[in-house]
Amino acid sequence: MSYDELFKNWAHLTTYGSCSFSSSRERALLCGCDGASANANPHDAVDLEEDPLFSDLSPDTRLSSPDWLSCSPPQSTEHTKPDGKTEVHKIVNSFLCLVPDEAKSSYQVEGTGYDTYLRDAHRQFRDYCGICQRWDWRSSPKPIEKCNLDRPFFEGHFLKVLFDRMGRILDQPYDVNLQVTSVLSKLSLLPHPHLHEYLLDPYINLAPGCRSLFAVIVRVVGDLMLRIHRIPDFTPKLLLVRKRLLGLEPEGLSIDHVTLLEGVIVLEEFCKELAAIAFVKFHASTSTSPSP
Repeated sequence: MSYDELFKNWAHLTTYGSCSFSSSRERALLCGCDGASANANPHDAVDLEEDPLFSDLSPDTRLSSPDWLSCSPPQSTEHTKPDGKTEVHKIVNSFLCLVPDEAKSSYQVEGTGYDTYLRDAHRQFRDYCGICQRWDWRSSPKPIEKCNLDRPFFEGHFLKVLFDRMGRILDQPYDVNLQVTSVLSKLSLLPHPHLHEYLLDPYINLAPGCRSLFAVIVRVVGDLMLRIHRIPDFTPKLLLVRKRLLGLEPEGLSIDHVTLLEGVIVLEEFCKELAAIAFVKFHASTSTSPSP
């Protein structure tokens, strides 16, 4: 079953244009969306009127970067258990450490830590398991020896659109970033083993030219690190934008590069959300696994 076919079953859970903002990240960051975005420079964002439902399927321009930006972390035996599963704490740390410290701002604001996502992830995963139970999905990935490794891999049009949009998180409007990351987080919650390892395992082996969600974020972070050094007073501006989004600071003078700064904040929160989802799903699987 391809990812596009799998998503046909899931289509009623969410739509492109009207996702329900139910997670901690979305509740917190949506409260100041209108005010902060209204002050953004209109030339600082991408015009999306031609594709309001993210229907752009053409490849976007990608940053020319070193090889380390285009691949997942190297696989090694120390990252896997005897059954081949990547240890959950390494996955969690991979997502939490993905955004460099100089681009983080949540640690300076109370109540925005990684632990705030765990409760939502637990509730949402439980609900999704109940909804998806009737589809009788397999509980473990298809053995690699039964896969046709010579067949070219394509993530499907749906994931291609989302990955392309995720790659533009630093250059597109704040509300679009919330929509894209909301859909991706919901996909990550689905209890399908192939989708789980593709979206939540940073150490998955990728064929040349293929990309995973983690690989897309790595490229975004590489682009970010090249750009933040060209922004004067990046850290205080980033913190001010976060506080305005949370309603902790009144709107004042406009800030330059506000679209990029908002994108950095959404990226940091999204990585924490993915870490929480990976943690919750791992412990749910171990608690339901039969004893040896």
